[in-house]
Amino acid sequence: MEGHTKGLKSENLYAHIHFEGIPALKGKEQCPEIIAIDAISDQASLMKLRGITDFTPAFSGITWTTTPEIKADLGLAVKKIYGWGDTSLSLSGTYPGVKQISLVCRKETLDQESFHNSYRAHTEIARNHHGMQNYAQNIELERIYGSHPDGVQIDGISELWFPSEKDWEQQFYLHSNSAEIVRKDTETFIDFRKTESIMVSETRFRSNKNG
Repeated sequence: MEGHTKGLKSENLYAHIHFEGIPALKGKEQCPEIIAIDAISDQASLMKLRGITDFTPAFSGITWTTTPEIKADLGLAVKKIYGWGDTSLSLSGTYPGVKQISLVCRKETLDQESFHNSYRAHTEIARNHHGMQNYAQNIELERIYGSHPDGVQIDGISELWFPSEKDWEQQFYLHSNSAEIVRKDTETFIDFRKTESIMVSETRFRSNKNG
């Protein structure tokens, strides 16, 4: 089901999160309910950005579908809202650029509505301070099955697409003050102790009508 939220394109989907084992691609092209699979990839880009040498990913990918029936370790009903569009993302196949996904947790001092408002407002900051090809927020999460192995409650899922590794390195922050502006905004509503990010390889099995 597709719609619009404040002029931004959105669709209601299911996010099947894998904590154990990388989501398999083989045979999935025969399943019309599967939109895309994000499978964990090389984490060197993320580690370089964060200036770290040791990193243990907390999850291994997400299968995005139009049905709750496909199982992983945790299934969530979500509303995916696209920050802006790029027609190249409508193509099926493997995304040729770089993609990061984050399981976002709100600060304990915030209720759901306050987190939601701050998270949605962050779209404009992301547009102005990250050189992304596209950006999506998954909100209004409802657990369908399973659980996080650490008992963490996920409040949002962010998706960041960059056209290439070079764009990721050179345009993750667009301006000299972008990192500080992004940090000051996100630290007001995100609990970074619980929020988890990984780099993934995205394989899309059907066109994204929002592109």
